[in-house]
Amino acid sequence: MRRIDVHIIHCSDSAHGDVSEIRAWHKARGWRDVGYHFVIRRDGEIELGRQLQEVGTHCRGHNTHSIGTCLVGKESFTPAQFAALKRLHGSLQAQFPQLRVVPHNAFSAQKTCPNFDIETVLGEYL
Repeated sequence: MRRIDVHIIHCSDSAHGDVSEIRAWHKARGWRDVGYHFVIRRDGEIELGRQLQEVGTHCRGHNTHSIGTCLVGKESFTPAQFAALKRLHGSLQAQFPQLRVVPHNAFSAQKTCPNFDIETVLGEYL
C-alpha cells in the first residue's frame, strides 16, 4: 500500500452528478479514470471512484500521498453529504492514523473548492 497522509476534499462544481458522470467528464479530459477515490452524492451515498491503492488525479503535486473525495455540488451541500463525509473520514482515519484532512483550495490559490468550511463539518478531525 502506498503512503497516504492527506485526505483532500473537493466539490464537483455542478448541481448534479455521480461517480459515473464525473468519470465521463474526467475521461473527456484525457484521464484514464475518475480522479477521485470517493464521490458523495447529494443524497449522501458514498460511491467508490479509484481504489485506495491507486494514485488519484485530483490535486496536482499531492496525488501520490493523498485520497481525494468529491462532494457533488457547487455552493450548497446537504446534511446527508456532510454526515457521509464525517463517516467516511472517520473510517479512513482509522486505517491511516496520521491522516490530515485539507480542503482543495489550500493547495491552489485559484481554487475555491470545496466551497464550504471543512472546519465546521469536520472540526474534530483537524
